Amino acid sequence: MMLRVRGLTVRYGRLTAVDGIDLDVAAGRIHVVLGANGAGKSSALRGVCGRVRPAAGTVELGGRDLTGRPAWRAARAGLVLVPEGREIVAPLTVEENLLVGAYANRSAGHRRRTLDEVYTMFPVLAQRRGSPGGLLSGGEQQMLAFGRALMADPAAVLLDEPSMGLAPVMVERVLGAVRGIADRGIAVLMVEQNATALGLADEASVMERGKLVLGGPAADVVDDPRVTQAFLGVAS
Repeated sequence: MMLRVRGLTVRYGRLTAVDGIDLDVAAGRIHVVLGANGAGKSSALRGVCGRVRPAAGTVELGGRDLTGRPAWRAARAGLVLVPEGREIVAPLTVEENLLVGAYANRSAGHRRRTLDEVYTMFPVLAQRRGSPGGLLSGGEQQMLAFGRALMADPAAVLLDEPSMGLAPVMVERVLGAVRGIADRGIAVLMVEQNATALGLADEASVMERGKLVLGGPAADVVDDPRVTQAFLGVAS
């Protein structure tokens, strides 16, 4: 199922945070948007998923128009955000946090099957299912946020800087989990400052001051001198 964004513009008062961007993400593919802090990446995701209402543009998932719908309606339609900072409910157990993601799923049998699949994908969550979510490490909480998103049975997942604040070894595990999400046939749109994410991307774009200034196959983007100099620390 294709996620298609056309002309997306997000404004906060007179400030234009996202300026007319176009994005396509196919089922089972990962599109990484790379950009420095303040480039407009998170605002773009909020505009796509309905956390903020776009000033202009369209968002479609599988040909269905989701433009401007509130986030809970977008989630029910299959478009789910994993926010920056993960937003785990600390006092709830791991399993209770996961079940929060399945609030729109009225079939108890389907909820249980999906929960079993999440535990298979993330064994650490199965081991810690009765522990408060707030006691997990940062990397474990990111896995929990991924699992909570999968409980909604999404067609597309938006990931807001999932590597933020994690040790390098945990970044590898988290990015590996992102590939696992896409391998389930889910379209993944991920924004990052960490250029390591380009290593698992199928397509990539670079965002500066609210605009996409570069885009294409990830292998081409990662070799672009602007990327190697700005994000990889390699002189052109």
